[in-house]
Amino acid sequence: MNKKRWIIILIIAAVALAIGITLYFLLRPTAYYPETIDPRTLHASPANKEMLIGLWQKDGHVFYRFDANGTGHTWDVDDDLTEEEATPFSWEAYDNAIMMTHKLRIRGIVPRYYELDQLNAFDLRFHDAYSSYALERVEEQMAMEEDVLDDWETN
Repeated sequence: MNKKRWIIILIIAAVALAIGITLYFLLRPTAYYPETIDPRTLHASPANKEMLIGLWQKDGHVFYRFDANGTGHTWDVDDDLTEEEATPFSWEAYDNAIMMTHKLRIRGIVPRYYELDQLNAFDLRFHDAYSSYALERVEEQMAMEEDVLDDWETN
């Protein structure tokens, strides 16, 4: 009788362990889900490329600079970073998407594929599976402020 009890306890423990291991692997968070990009859907867009070039800001503290040569930088002034300390990235513009490859300081690269929601002279909106971004162009605002100051100084 004592032997039967130990066998039943061992069987129950083995089943509980198997269920626990199965639940662990099914429910554990995965750090990164790579996006599947269908190259047939990507068509280069010179118009989008021209409109992206410049300095953009998000919420007044996160900045993105898109340069004409397909490179750029991003930084967050709330983290006490300046443009000189910014994280570099390369980018490509497509009809309805932006591909950014961020170059990390820890010797890694992170390719990100964003779907383009809106792009005009003043607003840039894009999203991926994890978050969405709404940016405003900075250079136009600065140029308008300089024009107002110039007009004020001449009068």
